[in-house]
Amino acid sequence: MLVFVHINKTAGSTMRYILRSSYGSRHCDVEPWSAPWSETPFSADDLRRLRRLYPSLASIAGHRLTGYTDLEEEPETLDYFTFLRDPLKMCASRFQYHVDHRKKDVEFDDWIQRDWLRDAQTTRLAGTPDAHEASEVIRRKRIFVGLTEHFDESLVLLKALRAPDLDIRYERVNVAGRNSLAEELLSNPRTRQALVDANRADLELYRYAREELFPATRREYGPTLAEEAAGLRQDSRRVWNRRRLAACRLKSALVYKPALRFYRWRQAGWLAASERGVDF
Repeated sequence: MLVFVHINKTAGSTMRYILRSSYGSRHCDVEPWSAPWSETPFSADDLRRLRRLYPSLASIAGHRLTGYTDLEEEPETLDYFTFLRDPLKMCASRFQYHVDHRKKDVEFDDWIQRDWLRDAQTTRLAGTPDAHEASEVIRRKRIFVGLTEHFDESLVLLKALRAPDLDIRYERVNVAGRNSLAEELLSNPRTRQALVDANRADLELYRYAREELFPATRREYGPTLAEEAAGLRQDSRRVWNRRRLAACRLKSALVYKPALRFYRWRQAGWLAASERGVDF
């Protein structure tokens, strides 16, 4: 089963569409059963509950999937993968998204101090802003690491080395309408330095991925990688499997989401009862 650790602003939305289009009702975009925006990572217990609803599960994806949380006692049954992106560009893009889509009136100098966005890639993988620990997690769990800046090459490698049944034809989704604000942050020496200060561990991890990990994966594939990636870029059949996309949406809307709501309603009832001193 593929486990996609979706890190914000790394072309993850397009990747999730690829999974949905490939596997249909066998794919699930997951969240912790406890609460939709919980800081608690998706857990082994969450996966066991999910598999009762998806007995033929082929892939899962989500922002609450992490590298540091063990999902099963037999990790060899799981193929983890993720995408990393130049940390300065990623962080600047997150601020642009925050302003354009969240419609938040916030100053960059205040925003960049928020803990949840500092070293976000390293923390998602390791649970802590430690590049060495993140690289150890990658090694220990054999996490396939693609690079957003080499997206087509990464897809070819992922299909060849981890998921031969993956249909990697795609159309880009959730593409920013403008990049002017992000580019301004990157070109201004003061704000660029603030981005550097907020992403020192991510910069170290990204250097490791770009200079060591990804080149090693390229060598494993062989000399035809560039040709295959070029063929993917030029493929005129870059369309989604609409039937599978619909099947994925229907399974989520009719089975998964109602089960989540019922579980949370029941848990809330038990919590309220325990607070009143009721013993079941």
